[in-house]
Amino acid sequence: MAFVFPTGNGIFQQDNSPCHKARIVLEWFEEHTDEFHLMSWPLNSLDLNPMEHIWDVMERQLRAQTPPCSNISTLRDRFLDIWYNLSSVMYQKLVASMPRRVAAVLKAKGDATRYWVGGHNILALQYTRRDRFKEACTVLKIV
Repeated sequence: MAFVFPTGNGIFQQDNSPCHKARIVLEWFEEHTDEFHLMSWPLNSLDLNPMEHIWDVMERQLRAQTPPCSNISTLRDRFLDIWYNLSSVMYQKLVASMPRRVAAVLKAKGDATRYWVGGHNILALQYTRRDRFKEACTVLKIV
């Protein structure tokens, strides 16, 4: 992280899904607390995370390519090619969408919003609406 945030003023965001809460991951964050700030974030709030849209776009582009990847090396090469060719306009639009995303989650009282994309968000359906809404409001300091 010191390479990414050399002055220690970076902000790291992750969605707190179960795989990100493994003991080894939590220990790593504890060991590196002086290198960046770990942002509080509601569990499985994929519609609040613009990166989920990017993963969905990349997955669709990868699946559209033929022939399918026959090995890890080809998969890596195709993935990197897609990554490096994503539009900067898309990134700007995703950042600009954040106020609308937050408003949509609040209006839906934590239920799914139109910002849920792709198969990546299926796991989020396991999270109850009331708990997600309560946690989102707490993290966002709304109530």
